[in-house]
Amino acid sequence: MSHPSTVTGDPAVPVQIDVLPKTRANPLPRFEHWARHAAPTTVVIAALAGLAWWGHSSEWKLPKFSSFVAGETSEGVTWCSDHNVPEDQCIECRADLVPLPKNYGWCQVHGIPQCPFEHPELAQTKTVPEVSDADLERAARAFSVMPRPENRGVCKLHERRIQFASIEAIEKAGVDIAVVQSRPLIETVVANGEIVYDATRSAELASRVSGSVWRVEKQQGDRVRAGDVLALIDSSAVGEAKANLLQSISQFRLRQANVQRLQPLADKIVAGRQLAEAITSQEEARIHLLGAQQVLANLGLNVHVDELLELDADRLDERVQSLGLPTELQQELSSEIPASNLFPLRSPIDGVVVERMLTSGEVVDRDVPLFRVADISRMWLVLDVRQDDVNYLGLGQKVLFRPSTGVSNSDIEGAVAWMSTEADDETRTVKVRVNLPNTDGRLRANTFGAGRIVLREESQALMVPSESVHWDGCCQIVFVRDKNFFQKDSPKFFHVRKVRVGVKDGDLTEIIAGVMPGEVVASKNSVVLEAQLLKSNLGAGCCELDAPKKK
Repeated sequence: MSHPSTVTGDPAVPVQIDVLPKTRANPLPRFEHWARHAAPTTVVIAALAGLAWWGHSSEWKLPKFSSFVAGETSEGVTWCSDHNVPEDQCIECRADLVPLPKNYGWCQVHGIPQCPFEHPELAQTKTVPEVSDADLERAARAFSVMPRPENRGVCKLHERRIQFASIEAIEKAGVDIAVVQSRPLIETVVANGEIVYDATRSAELASRVSGSVWRVEKQQGDRVRAGDVLALIDSSAVGEAKANLLQSISQFRLRQANVQRLQPLADKIVAGRQLAEAITSQEEARIHLLGAQQVLANLGLNVHVDELLELDADRLDERVQSLGLPTELQQELSSEIPASNLFPLRSPIDGVVVERMLTSGEVVDRDVPLFRVADISRMWLVLDVRQDDVNYLGLGQKVLFRPSTGVSNSDIEGAVAWMSTEADDETRTVKVRVNLPNTDGRLRANTFGAGRIVLREESQALMVPSESVHWDGCCQIVFVRDKNFFQKDSPKFFHVRKVRVGVKDGDLTEIIAGVMPGEVVASKNSVVLEAQLLKSNLGAGCCELDAPKKK
């Protein structure tokens, strides 16, 4: 389940055309079918014909596009037919009215002409803005994260200006404006994911011996510490192992005493031979004792043989019988209840019993899971990330997660801990694992949500309304209002500014380079300016090629 980090457009949806076999049809139903579908078209044509007749008789005409940008016309004023302003005020036809700024050429760093970062005097603000190192570093970070849409260096649209006859003409066209603002921005890769237990902090527990459940000590939801007894299993195998240990201790003691008895007589020939045999026999008993000790150790019952050898028979039986049982449980068991067969199933970790799969008296086999214990203080988030987006990720990157269950109104922050080296065969996504803290227990295993892998965070990103940005076929452009717009007798026009765009955040779009804070751009209905720009450029296309010829 992957969620794309960016939206590049809706994919084309193929139209399926069903080809039906030719059949003979009744001519009358076919005519009725045609008439039913042709009726709306016939009505529309008739209405248009009536409108045309009325317009002809009343001399009414459709308004021209220029009427939306020209404002009120005056008698005796000659209008520029190309730019819809008075001819003597047209700054496009009479460049001497408002000369173009010095041409600084193409900025190789930011990929735009007339770059305001390199030449802040080009900014349409009352005072020349200062370009700080932070501004340049912010742009560099944006370009380093991932490839950005580029502009063609041969396009001359940035030398164009879109002029209106008056402020009233702009209002009549419905064009609104917005100020370039600096605001916080987080660029992320978004992917769907699932919360699971941390596999390094969870364990499924099975009994090491077959038997029956004598007693269940912990229930689902109980918090446990490492070493706590979860259940007691009554197993004959445990009793046999303990009995074998007692027998081995007894044999070792006997043969050890025989060696000690013969050692003073070692200088005699017969006694010397017997001593050698006794030592060999003692060594065999020691090996059997170590074997019995290892059998119990394999069951998780650690035995200190040296301590057991120092105990008398009664204390030895008591110690071995209660081997592995906690002290408090030993006190609960009466002498009438045999404890030799009891095997304690212990938790290996601190955590919570998240699953219990046994009941008292139930017969259990080895390797069958009986409990599941998990440390829920840290969980794993497994994200399904698109293959294209994985290229922008790295270990340690911040991740913001919000469960779909609505358990939290705030993001839970984690970090990328692992990225799979293969893609899923079906979804073609790549698994990315994130470590999430869960000290308050808000996260639930097997729940879903959206994770946002942070590529970069900016505190002062330049943002404009998304409707301010236009793609003319080869360049990203915005329309920047002239700084002298409200001066008396000053032409009312917008500069065509090429920009480099970054990430979209709701209704806003980041401008990496091309505008400065405080500049004013056309926003709502800025398509009016785009239409005028493209109209004036018809015939030549938007890109006037002036690339150097090959030698």
